[in-house]
Amino acid sequence: MKKSFILSQFVPYLLNRAGVKIGLAFARDIKSLGVTLPMWRVMVALWESGDQRLGDLAESTSIDLSTLSRLLITLQRKAYVVRSRDSNDGRALSVSLTDKGRAMTERIIPIAAHYEDVAARGISPTDLRRLRSMLTTLFSNIQTFDEEFAARQKVKKRK
Repeated sequence: MKKSFILSQFVPYLLNRAGVKIGLAFARDIKSLGVTLPMWRVMVALWESGDQRLGDLAESTSIDLSTLSRLLITLQRKAYVVRSRDSNDGRALSVSLTDKGRAMTERIIPIAAHYEDVAARGISPTDLRRLRSMLTTLFSNIQTFDEEFAARQKVKKRK
């Protein structure tokens, strides 16, 4: 078998490598504020989009529901978020930032912007827009994995 797989050119490896590196460094910088990277993702998603239902927040942050539920308890204890029943659907939970949560999010945004600025050094604004677009497309394409997994599970159950 001819060697044609090159790890250093493998897109999932490159994405992971960059994401882990920037994530660890960013998490280290916000740790002193008492905020973790997943907490930040939740807070900035709420800051950007306003109140969200639990399922929508899980989707927008790519955090599974059980992990998100535990995370929200921590955020609520820190008085960064409040959870309440959705006014349109009494069974659904809605999550919103408190004033304290909004202030902390706005304190962290410049730190996050700095990380993006450093990561994007040497990339033209046009290429950066293209990169964002390509990453959005890539993420959308990856949703196929969930569909493929579900189909395989159906086949296994039939056997």
